Amino acid sequence: MVLLAICIFLAAATGVTLGAAASTSSSTSTASSLAAEGQYAKAIAIDDALAGRGGPFAALNPGTPGAARMAAQETLMAWAATLGRMGRVDVAVTLYRSVTTPMLRTRALDALAALLLKTATADAGQGLYPNAVQRLNEIETIAAATPAGVQAARQLPDDQVGEAELLVTAGRAADAVAILQTVLREDSAQAIRTAQSLLPATLLAAGEQDLAHDSYLEAVQTLQQLVAGFPGTAETVQAVAMLAAPQVVSGTLVTHGGAPISARVRLSSNYKAEPGGMYQTSPPFYFTTSDGEGDFSFRGVPIGGPYVLEVLSNGNWTTLINPSSNQPANPVNVRPLIPVDLTFVVLSP
Repeated sequence: MVLLAICIFLAAATGVTLGAAASTSSSTSTASSLAAEGQYAKAIAIDDALAGRGGPFAALNPGTPGAARMAAQETLMAWAATLGRMGRVDVAVTLYRSVTTPMLRTRALDALAALLLKTATADAGQGLYPNAVQRLNEIETIAAATPAGVQAARQLPDDQVGEAELLVTAGRAADAVAILQTVLREDSAQAIRTAQSLLPATLLAAGEQDLAHDSYLEAVQTLQQLVAGFPGTAETVQAVAMLAAPQVVSGTLVTHGGAPISARVRLSSNYKAEPGGMYQTSPPFYFTTSDGEGDFSFRGVPIGGPYVLEVLSNGNWTTLINPSSNQPANPVNVRPLIPVDLTFVVLSP
């Protein structure tokens, strides 16, 4: 009876195993057919299910789970390739990066880099340099060692130059300067020559755009960089003239009580203290008049100083003196490109 029971059990187990094997063969065939039809998700689901089987099936068919895992990864790559051809590049890249099987990893990275390089080249051909640069940087991050990665590194500086030109046109010359300076540090002789030829005009545009946004210190730094780095260029001549241009000096005359003062105002170029608390100023002088609100403005004061602010009161030019230093209380220093705002100048009523 015991022997009979054992025989019955073995027969049943053999039947289950053979049935599982037949089911596996059918499932594998179905997954292959679905992949061929472009139903990649369903095919991968079947292969993943096969890869996860255990028990007697795994013992009698030890190679099947591994083969199923490999098939799922192959299907994943085929799916990525199809999406890439359809223009769904980002999704395709995600799928390629999902390939983890060591035997397929190199192929996946090669295909990924080739797809990104093709996309970047097409973008650059249409003048979409920011997109192209983004794709090339993506290759460098993910698959720099691939053949396409090596080619992308050579192509990147040229596309960065194209991006810089677009940024200047878009009013972002400061960003363009940063990109061109990056190109100068890269290994591309042609791109370096192009960047050097573009930098003077780009620096000048950056300085002008900084001024338009009242970013005076940034403008000074940019134009000084132009003068130091590219002497003799037409852009440097223009930058020197901008840095030397006279500036506006403005402020408001008020009494100690805050009442506005309307009066003649001048800036003196020189100041000399005299015995007895007196002082003397000398030309050149720059004149203006404060209005009913006390506001005044000198439109063209040369770079330099300190200038002395004086107000015409009772027929005499007077100024506030700091008693501790016996020097003018409102010295005016005019720096390149930076308007001077004295705010409130408080005088005796």
